[in-house]
Amino acid sequence: PESAQPEDYGELQDRMDEVAPDVGALSWGHKYFSLLYPRKLDAFHSWRWQRFHLRKLLIEPPAGEGRYICAGHFIAAAREVELHPNHLAAVLNALHGRRHRYWRIGTRNGDNQKSQWEMMRDRGVIAVGWERLSDLKWVEATRASRESLRAELAEKHPNTPSVTGRAATELINFIAVIGEGDIVWAADGATILGIGRVRGEYEHHGEYEFPHQRAVDWLDLREWKMPVHEGLRSTIREIKKHAVNIVETERRIQQRIPPTPPPGPLTGIEARVQSVVDRKGQVLLYGPPGTGKTFSAERAARNLAAITAFGKRFDDLDDRSRDVITGGNTGDGLVRLCCFHPSYGYEDFIEGYQPHELDGQVTFRLRDGIFKRLCRDAEKQPNLSYFLVIDEINRGDVPRIFGELLTILEKDKRGRAILLPVSQEVFAVPPNVFVIGTMNTADRSISLLDAALRRRFGFIELMPDPSVLGDVMVGGISLSAWMGVVNARIREHVGRDARNLQIGHSYLMSAGSTLKSVGALRRAMCDDIVPLLEEYCYENYATLARILG
Repeated sequence: PESAQPEDYGELQDRMDEVAPDVGALSWGHKYFSLLYPRKLDAFHSWRWQRFHLRKLLIEPPAGEGRYICAGHFIAAAREVELHPNHLAAVLNALHGRRHRYWRIGTRNGDNQKSQWEMMRDRGVIAVGWERLSDLKWVEATRASRESLRAELAEKHPNTPSVTGRAATELINFIAVIGEGDIVWAADGATILGIGRVRGEYEHHGEYEFPHQRAVDWLDLREWKMPVHEGLRSTIREIKKHAVNIVETERRIQQRIPPTPPPGPLTGIEARVQSVVDRKGQVLLYGPPGTGKTFSAERAARNLAAITAFGKRFDDLDDRSRDVITGGNTGDGLVRLCCFHPSYGYEDFIEGYQPHELDGQVTFRLRDGIFKRLCRDAEKQPNLSYFLVIDEINRGDVPRIFGELLTILEKDKRGRAILLPVSQEVFAVPPNVFVIGTMNTADRSISLLDAALRRRFGFIELMPDPSVLGDVMVGGISLSAWMGVVNARIREHVGRDARNLQIGHSYLMSAGSTLKSVGALRRAMCDDIVPLLEEYCYENYATLARILG
């Protein structure tokens, strides 16, 4: 009946199993009946999705199996909020997002090991031990991968076959099965120390006792006891047996009293830079002039270094802490800047003999370049992140400047040693060194970069963004609309590479804010924009007139 209560749907499930088991057990069968009776059945045709949404609504799904037993709760909810059940389903999908799983991660490997919870909490990671295993990025959720991992575990962490097999399964879950967006507990026995959401892929950090790590955002850091014990004898275990554990997790996430949080996740360009350097170790920001490439590169590097070192963004640090990031007057901070140009060479970047005055005589002595010094400093502080920002990377002779560095710059070759040809020293790029480059595509297309360099960098394109200028009007002119029109005419009249020759929003900004006066706009036009457009047009003033009017 229309007035059926959630518990009445258990009888419907029993009757469906009895009368139409072949149809009732299938997704298309549930969809068929929900189309016939849209106000009596929900629009979730997968039992996994039904139970996922109920738990997110802090409702324990009813005992038993089947696709019809949960419908009463959705119908009651739709009635309460005065929505059609189909519309309720759309709202819940938008609200709850991708269906995710729940996992328990132990903070100790074995009863006698020291808890790694403080490290996990402060670094924003979940982590596991098996420290004698090297980087496991090759691991996949396949039978072949599992057998290879079992063999490596048997060699480096010998134990009984059953323990080794269980460890291989747990590590595969940690590396390849746990997905971004999944919810994790950091647990010590039945005590839950923190609830987090996974936000990164597997990484190996050999400097820690628990080197196998995944980045997480901690959502709740209050201790509590698991309502029903589950997975206590495992280091990594999916929580799925007892719905009450998941419902209690969601209740704490949704009704939590936030602790003093670490800085929230980076957004926009900075978040994209973080994602690429985590994956590849180096990233190149490219685009037309005036799109804020150097500004974005330096800002991202400073914030990422500051969060690693102090748990705060750069702008939230005191002066002394900022000097640690920038190097103060010495320039030897966690973030360092150089600019490539035609005369910049290997000796400036890695090492080489440079002139030196001694007793009135010019001699030559071997000096370390900026990147070698950065790597040497990074080796001494493996818990910090070091960044080199290379401005105008395309203006230098990149293969000559990087030399044999291209061999060991890739993320999976970090730590591998090579012999430098000039000093004959052993040199390696530490895993905590990251490179952010900028490139003006008005000068050169990325397709002209050395192919070996392109393989080792990730790329982020920055284009003119009128929204940065807001709704500012100068002398009755909307700056964002004006910039959009000029760039449209550049694309129309300048030629095949016109997309890379547009003018960026920073031409209409000063000291980080939009131009406010007609005088300031006039100076920007006369001193910056018109000369740039003349160059684009190769002093063809007919084309310039078609752009500017």
